Amino acid sequence: MTTMLLGFAGSATAGVVVTGKQIKDGSITNADLKDASLQGRDVQDGSLTQSDFTMPVIGPVGPKGEQGVDGTPGRAGLVYVVEPMSIPKGATRTWEAKCPSGTRVISGGGSAGTSAITLLTESAPIDDAGSGWWVGIENQAKGTVAGYAWALCVTAP
Repeated sequence: MTTMLLGFAGSATAGVVVTGKQIKDGSITNADLKDASLQGRDVQDGSLTQSDFTMPVIGPVGPKGEQGVDGTPGRAGLVYVVEPMSIPKGATRTWEAKCPSGTRVISGGGSAGTSAITLLTESAPIDDAGSGWWVGIENQAKGTVAGYAWALCVTAP
């Protein structure tokens, strides 16, 4: 520690600067330092060794812990449904990606072929029952593009 600033409460005296040359080695202890007041920049590089720490800096790997409690099972039966649609130049098409019987939609969306200039006009569940996903795409490209409606369905509870 190179410098320490000491102030006197209730006094008009300015703080006093104490340098490392004025402090006897080993005379300052943890009790003399305010919590979190000592930072890395206050310690000279290479001045601390592993023996300066009460606990090892890096020690051997400890024993393996006990097996944890089993968690609740996740959802089984995820089904990914993709329905393609050819969309002519200047046209808008709407169509559905329907979930198979016994499943319900949990997510969905629409997309178009790469480098296609399109506008997604609809993207929503078909109904409250979760039967699939509804998509609308407007083709603003110079030719026919491939559009895709997709739905992520899960086994109904």
